Amino acid sequence: MSFLRVQFFAFLIFFSFGAKHLSSQQTLYQLIVASGGAFSDPTDFVSVAAYSPQNQSTSFIGEIKTQAVQDVLINDGKMYITATDSLVVFDLETNQRISSVAISGARYATAYNDLLFVSIQYPQSSNFLKVFDKNTLIQTVSISEISGEAAAMVVHENKLYVAVPGDWTSTIGKIAVLNATDGTFIEEIDLSTSGAGIHDVFIYNNKILSVNRSPWGGTSGTLTLFDPVTKLISHYMFPYHIGKGIGIHNHQLYLSINNGIGTIDLESWQVSDDELVSDPGSSSFIYFADIVLDTLNSQLFATTTDYFSMGEGLIFDLNGAQTGSFEAGISAEALALDYRAISSVNEIGYSNLNVFPNPATTTIHFANNSDETFETIKFFDAHGQLVKFIGRELTKNSVDVSELGTGIYFIVVTTEESDVMLTKFIKQ
Repeated sequence: MSFLRVQFFAFLIFFSFGAKHLSSQQTLYQLIVASGGAFSDPTDFVSVAAYSPQNQSTSFIGEIKTQAVQDVLINDGKMYITATDSLVVFDLETNQRISSVAISGARYATAYNDLLFVSIQYPQSSNFLKVFDKNTLIQTVSISEISGEAAAMVVHENKLYVAVPGDWTSTIGKIAVLNATDGTFIEEIDLSTSGAGIHDVFIYNNKILSVNRSPWGGTSGTLTLFDPVTKLISHYMFPYHIGKGIGIHNHQLYLSINNGIGTIDLESWQVSDDELVSDPGSSSFIYFADIVLDTLNSQLFATTTDYFSMGEGLIFDLNGAQTGSFEAGISAEALALDYRAISSVNEIGYSNLNVFPNPATTTIHFANNSDETFETIKFFDAHGQLVKFIGRELTKNSVDVSELGTGIYFIVVTTEESDVMLTKFIKQ
């Protein structure tokens, strides 16, 4: 449901039950789509776009002059994009590129407080994790103790857990543990051969859950559960080709199974559905490039590509039915969900605000029984669209509404004391 519709339905609640205060809740504002371009074309650079679920449109944000993209991290109003040999930062409000730094082998990014952690892969042969000040991109630490190429990361109770698959010849998997507050190395946990292919890590029941990807052509894969307190390691093997770990929702792990999308029940450790979404066409060299789980709206966003000539964005509900699509470039291997806080309505007293005359044709006046000073006034039409805004230029409690079309309008008034009052009027 879009932000505007949420506000509109909030108004309906208001007129059923009285005036309200506004409180914060989350909505999916946009989906960031980063595409690496055609592998065969060295001039087809990384492109970054945003898909709006509200109006179902895609807008271009910017270009990064390198090939292949690994990850998009959204944090504190910025998006951090790792793309082969660089880390680039965009402002989410303005879509402007604000900073960048060269990082050979940049893979995944995770933030904690003011630190930004970037895992490193080939062509680097050492220092497989770098730590930056996330505001300045000044490197603060380079971790030499990690034994091989690093992948995804997760923070739990002030510790950073890093998947360490090593290079393509590695036959064991490891988890590196660091102090997330300062980036100091603590230890590396050996998961043995059952942890080979470790790539994606999640928090589940205060334990670290890893998805260990099957080797090319492999017909089985494993999940590993590591207890940070007891150090107990448990492995669960499944007779399927295991790929990307997508996310966890209602005790179900969503992940790539046999090149499609499936689920594993984390309470029974049984496969719930081995083909929730079918393989998009791997026999014709079309694969899922990336998949993200939108737990707020119970849906999956996925991109498919052949890495040379096509890219497509698809939306599925959690039953596996396709519900929509969006634009995606070739090799769109990095998706990120941009959740924003919106306003919802909580009940307070009713008699604080009235307008007259009502209906009105040219001017309305506010009768404010609370004697609070107005800070802003917003007018919304019956569809929830913001059609008029008045800020500090308001000099008296009257507003010219002659330019508005006929119909019902809803008014949100914010006071200098940060109270919010609502009312409505009819424009003739």
